Amino acid sequence: MSGTCWTTTGGSRDGRGRWWRSGSTGREAVRRFGIRAPFHRGLSGGSGSDRARRPVRCIARRRSVPTAELFGALVRVQSEAGRLWRVGGVKFFMDATVEGGTAWLEHADCHGEGTEAFWPAPEAYTAAVHRLHRAGVRTATHAIGDAAVRHVPDTVEALGESGRLRHRIEHIETVPNGLAARFAELGVIASMQPTHTAYTRADHSDEWSKRLGDERAGRAWRCRDLRDAGAYLALGSDWPIAHYDVRQVLATARLRRLPGAYDTEPVTAEQALTGLMALEGCTSHAVVAAGEQHVAGRIAVGYRADPTAFGVDPVAAPADELGEALVRLTVCGGGVVHRG
Repeated sequence: MSGTCWTTTGGSRDGRGRWWRSGSTGREAVRRFGIRAPFHRGLSGGSGSDRARRPVRCIARRRSVPTAELFGALVRVQSEAGRLWRVGGVKFFMDATVEGGTAWLEHADCHGEGTEAFWPAPEAYTAAVHRLHRAGVRTATHAIGDAAVRHVPDTVEALGESGRLRHRIEHIETVPNGLAARFAELGVIASMQPTHTAYTRADHSDEWSKRLGDERAGRAWRCRDLRDAGAYLALGSDWPIAHYDVRQVLATARLRRLPGAYDTEPVTAEQALTGLMALEGCTSHAVVAAGEQHVAGRIAVGYRADPTAFGVDPVAAPADELGEALVRLTVCGGGVVHRG
């Protein structure tokens, strides 16, 4: 199940706690990450490679707060690619985290924090996205707070029809009412991590919910609202923040709790996805987010041979059972890399 998985280069911490230098190329990012691909958990796309012994498909985005001097380099690096990896855009940060008081919120949290964007001048972010768009570069924007999430569609709207399905928002932890429809209307792609709901509690006793208050905590991870509005919704794990196991992602998207956590009350249970929606989030919708819907995301003649076979039906099997399902086969680039 290749889905869409990313590395991020340029001042970003890797899986071993080291920082990539700001000038890292896409090739260096892939080499430095160096993880062992978790094929036994059904992934044929991942965040790095273990050399030729364990190939894994990877897309790297250059993380940046671009200056005028950097724009040329950001565009040039998009041509870097290998057999199973390529550079595929630029990642921006509109904010950081709710718990840290650094998510950009429309109203301050309970500590009076969260009223500022990561970009001191949000209009500069808008100008950067527009300039990269004109150069043919896709963007992904980390936006967690409601003000940050609202700003990105406003930015894309000004691009007109050419902006459709070119730009995505990562995380989208709390969404104002009525905003889900704008994702579909403007072709802004949502990218969310169902397993992040495990860090919150349905009774709002966790730090995330306390900071936001009941109203905004009740708008947590609105996956179903986005899908029902007609938006594309890519699903992932945000590893190493949460576990990379795609079975957990698929199951939690349906359960709104981790599989096997029977005593845990689901978080915003009305936002649960169907089995088909969850599977699409890891396949056909994920490849739209990567701009690869014409070569990947389904099993068909002429498409990439990156399938995963589970021991149960990922759509129809009970979600708790799916969380522990045997992965029978993982294929990457036409080669069998796991049999179970």
